[in-house]
Amino acid sequence: MLQVSSAAPSRNVYEEFNPKLDAYYFKIGDYGLISFHGRNYTIKKRMSSADKAKLLSDSSFYRLTSNFYVNLDKITHIENQALYFKDKISGDKCIPVSRRTQEQIRRLLIKMNHIAI
Repeated sequence: MLQVSSAAPSRNVYEEFNPKLDAYYFKIGDYGLISFHGRNYTIKKRMSSADKAKLLSDSSFYRLTSNFYVNLDKITHIENQALYFKDKISGDKCIPVSRRTQEQIRRLLIKMNHIAI
């Protein structure tokens, strides 16, 4: 099991939403609509092409499929072919991934020094 660090937000995410700080993962829909998923919420935002391009180029987000990205900074551990996002308040959220993807993300997290020692 790979353990990585994570910090809980201490502000109102609905009023001051920041995808990098608040979202565990997001899905890109039609016409610029993006669904951000966090510890106990889903926030849908329409983004301009420039904002979307900036979001997708951020190294904190890893592309799992053509329209699904995970926030590497929010992964707390990887095991049993799943990525886990843990929060003291809402517990675990997990996303199933293939062994190949699991290993790719594990290598990225090690390279980025996101492992809690």
